[in-house]
Amino acid sequence: MAKASKAPPRKAAKSKTPLADTLASTQDMAAVLGVTPRWLSKMVTDGIVPQVSRGRFKLGEVVQAYSVFLKQGAEKNKGSISLDRLRDEKAKEIQLNRLRKDRALIDLDEALGVIDQVTGMFVSSLNGLPAQITGVPRERQRLDGIFDTERQRLADRFAEKREALRTGGAALDPESEDDAA
Repeated sequence: MAKASKAPPRKAAKSKTPLADTLASTQDMAAVLGVTPRWLSKMVTDGIVPQVSRGRFKLGEVVQAYSVFLKQGAEKNKGSISLDRLRDEKAKEIQLNRLRKDRALIDLDEALGVIDQVTGMFVSSLNGLPAQITGVPRERQRLDGIFDTERQRLADRFAEKREALRTGGAALDPESEDDAA
């Protein structure tokens, strides 16, 4: 019986071109970089990635250029601490402006001014009440005393509330207000 000779397996022909100089199509290069062919074309247009000729790329040059592009992007996004603070402040400013525009936020001076106006109108409205209630001088004098006491109590309470608003202090407990009467 004749022995069958085993032929050595064929070796693939070695490429004499270094891997970095290997040419790739747009589709293949996009697949290597993990991007779409359209994105790769945009990077070529923007001068980020070099191409040898239309739709042909040297693997090594493109990988290196793309690596530099990614590093620069990471550094830009990272930014410095002062830039981060500036961005945060700008975002807060935009948010506050939006709240003011929606009237969900008012300026402290505006709020204090409104409190002063309302307090003044309310307390001064108490001045004419005794005369409206009675024409009898002795009774009017008695009512003036009652209203003066109440006017002073309200003015003091409004002043406390205004100061609590101005300083950010705790407002008085509503239940303790009833006890004071």
